Amino acid sequence: MDALGSPAIGVLVVAPISAILLHEAILKRVEVDHLTLHLLATSTAVYWLTVYYAGLFFATLVATAFLVPLCLCIILYRAFFHPLKAFPGPFGARISKWWTVKQVWDTNWHWYRVQQGMHAKYGDYVRTGPRELAIFDPAAIQPLLGFKSPTTKGPFYDVMETSLHLNRDKVFHRQRRKIWDNAMKESLSDYAPHVEDFTSQLLKRLREADGKPVPLLDYCSFYSYDVMADLAFGKPMGFVKGESSQVAENVLRTLTDGLNALGILYHIPWFMNAIGILTSLAGPLKEWTDWSQQQMKERMAVKDARPDFTGHLISNTARGPKGDSLLYGDSRLIISAGAETTSTSLTFIFMHLAVHQHYLRAIRKEYRESESSYSCERSSPLLDAVIYESMRLWPSVFLASQRIAPPQGMTISGHYIPGNTIITIPPFPLNRDPRNFEQPDFFIPERWTTRPELVANKSAFLPFSTGPYNCAGKGLAMMEMRSVISRVVNEFDILLPEGFDQDVYFGGIKDRLTAGPPNQFVSFQKAK
Repeated sequence: MDALGSPAIGVLVVAPISAILLHEAILKRVEVDHLTLHLLATSTAVYWLTVYYAGLFFATLVATAFLVPLCLCIILYRAFFHPLKAFPGPFGARISKWWTVKQVWDTNWHWYRVQQGMHAKYGDYVRTGPRELAIFDPAAIQPLLGFKSPTTKGPFYDVMETSLHLNRDKVFHRQRRKIWDNAMKESLSDYAPHVEDFTSQLLKRLREADGKPVPLLDYCSFYSYDVMADLAFGKPMGFVKGESSQVAENVLRTLTDGLNALGILYHIPWFMNAIGILTSLAGPLKEWTDWSQQQMKERMAVKDARPDFTGHLISNTARGPKGDSLLYGDSRLIISAGAETTSTSLTFIFMHLAVHQHYLRAIRKEYRESESSYSCERSSPLLDAVIYESMRLWPSVFLASQRIAPPQGMTISGHYIPGNTIITIPPFPLNRDPRNFEQPDFFIPERWTTRPELVANKSAFLPFSTGPYNCAGKGLAMMEMRSVISRVVNEFDILLPEGFDQDVYFGGIKDRLTAGPPNQFVSFQKAK
């Protein structure tokens, strides 16, 4: 130590004290998720400056003297002294969200099954992260997600760009959502013929397949991405007709293939935020960003465009860099969120009908008996029941929306939730809870029609979420599903390959933020 000199020894004494003060004064009190890249850049710069002026050995010694006490403080605080210490849950989850990442990886993206296991083992209120609770109690839905909820969105919504969905400002969201709702209200009926036109294109492609097996998920994705691109930019991507460009195909591949990564990154938004800055500079995400921005620029430049959803957004958004950036973000939200959720929902519905052929025939009968008055805007009792039951069993979004408890905390069902706690309500375990739905693992559409006693707690069914952040595109999604399911089933039988095992198929569905169904080949054969 003498060789280091008094100033150096002083630095080594101050380093651990500074680490403890940093943790006590800032890290345990302030959310720093959005500052990851800044903190990493700053600490790296300080380290190499110390190397330059004092040598590698001393710089490493100081870094160790700072980081080891800091890590110990964080671990001990999270494990034994955190306000959430009384809530049960896996010990590893108390320490770090990397525990969750490992579970996702080890289970091959079956996090929703891990959540079910935690619910069974620990109860309705489970600590799933250093400052995170997963709540499986339906009584928490309105206090957390409802219109009068005092909660705000969690750090996940700070990632990437600003859009209607990706922001945490309640006032901004309320103002922007009003524009979206008015646009949907004014344009949805006018857009119904476009939905039917895309369905006609899909039917033509299925006829051309002439009963040969086709990849179901791909075909559903082609349809939904074309619909949403048309909604966002006034023109489709050309997938259903087989006329897509190479750039459009790259975009689709980026969005679908990237979902596996999102299934992990969702749990560590601080990391997602950091790499989001980097991926915006190069790589597949930049291609997607550049393409969508160019499409929106072209749409904004159209004179006397037909009245539509995007036109309403454009006319109600201030022009300039900030307003244009918001339109670019909203256009990407329309496609990425709207297309992926609809394609997975359609895939699951078709698979359920292929497994349960009597429902397929019943929907065909319902459609043909009311064909003269058919409209994708109107409810069809059996068809809607099949859609709801499929969405209950396999929601298109496994993501449990993050909410932050208010600083003063809140009490739900006698449980006090400390302030600034991240709270989630996982939808899959909620839908499979026998307290909410009798025979929860069985496909029984009648629970939504003639057997309402099988729905013990309807408030637990949240296919489009609830409250101020509920799905703005619910009406459009239902139009698409009604149009595609009824018209395809009217014309085709859906046949699975010989040896198909439904347990293997449904057991292969992944939690990738949205649901990830296997790309099963099925045959659409002309119905009698």
